[in-house]
Amino acid sequence: MTRTRRPAVPLSVVSQLCAMFAVDIAGYTDRDEEIQLHLRGALYDMLRSAFDASGIPWTRCQRQDRGDGVLIIIPPDIPPHCLVSPLLGQLGNQLRSHNRIVTASAQMQLRSATHLGSVYRDGHGFAGEDLNLLCRMLDARPLRRALAASGADLALIVSDHFYETVIRRRPSLTDPTAFRSLRTVVKRTSVHAWIHVAAG
Repeated sequence: MTRTRRPAVPLSVVSQLCAMFAVDIAGYTDRDEEIQLHLRGALYDMLRSAFDASGIPWTRCQRQDRGDGVLIIIPPDIPPHCLVSPLLGQLGNQLRSHNRIVTASAQMQLRSATHLGSVYRDGHGFAGEDLNLLCRMLDARPLRRALAASGADLALIVSDHFYETVIRRRPSLTDPTAFRSLRTVVKRTSVHAWIHVAAG
């Protein structure tokens, strides 16, 4: 029986083990282009402020634009719990401030996802199975439904690995019982994750 060998990863591809964060704007494609451009600019301003205030230097993060959101790779020396506490609170504050002063058409809700794993980078951007999982979590219907039903500004989904490794081990920073477990399938990927909807 002949075995099919998996192609080797090119030596030019760099990988690192680190935390990753993805965010997108709910209902983005339902807005006109002028509003979309406003939301993109506001999102980047909020992320920059929230990350810097959380001890995650924005200028040190690697980023990849996703049109209606952003994929952010955190430096390996930054503690991963910072992506939940204090970032969740800081980003929530930024969102509330934004939504207080804009018209209804420019109101913003955010879905966010966090995972911890290996990220590969080549000349075209980021790749890897852990990154695929992060993006699948962000697209999960239970996350979309939870945010829509809550009316909150922000919802977070974390992988089971992140929950067990970070959330449960640091209960003094983030209450593990504030997360609810879910199992779903997104684009043929089996997802076991935990959802938290930020209080308004």
